[in-house]
Amino acid sequence: MTVMRKKEIAAVIFTIFFVFTLVANHIGAEGNKSKISLMADSMDKQDILIDTWSLYAKKSVEKKSIKEVKQIADQHRQYKWVYKQDSEVFKAIGVFENKKKNITEKIQILTTLTNNHSTAYILYEVKGNAAQQDWDKVSEYFHEQSFDIFQENVTTFACLQGLIDDNMKVSLYEKSQELVNEFNADPVEQLQEKDFISISGKTPIWEDFIPTDNDKINIQIALRTDEMGDYTTVVIGTPIITSEY
Repeated sequence: MTVMRKKEIAAVIFTIFFVFTLVANHIGAEGNKSKISLMADSMDKQDILIDTWSLYAKKSVEKKSIKEVKQIADQHRQYKWVYKQDSEVFKAIGVFENKKKNITEKIQILTTLTNNHSTAYILYEVKGNAAQQDWDKVSEYFHEQSFDIFQENVTTFACLQGLIDDNMKVSLYEKSQELVNEFNADPVEQLQEKDFISISGKTPIWEDFIPTDNDKINIQIALRTDEMGDYTTVVIGTPIITSEY
């Protein structure tokens, strides 16, 4: 084998290694990003101005007495607690206006009071307005607090809402397809009306799913144009949208 041929082979091997390294680093960077960060990036690419967002987690626990619910609430003294009770359910709702992070945190504890239904839930939610400088830090904080509350990792529901002004260059349907493609998603269920589109689908980006009657989903996208056509509201959630849309 000539010296020139060896140099050509070495150059090819180096090029392949270099390209592989770039791809691996890109995949690694995407894989390290939080759900809400990837969603925010996609909305930014689509010129959607984020105005509200939320992270939400829920866990079913053993049935609690009213005393036990209040004891759990006492462990989170920074929250302002309100207690509600009817004939079947006792509920504790705690709200913490975290001014340092410019977010609102909420814990809800629900327990049944009848013997017919033995159920109790703990719910934790973080809400904020406008885009964040570092979405991964927001997600990291949420998971730290969530783990402190639940004492284990639980499924996180992420939801973002934003606006597109009247300068949208494509139809509502075309914009919905652009968003579906952003997540490499396959639609499973779809509702389309004149001023509203809702799509539930599967994306390989995330591993957690919600079962449906005939399949499973882990992303929902909804778009609604106001009556005057001045703006379009876009909501994206994973595994599902947790806000009204």
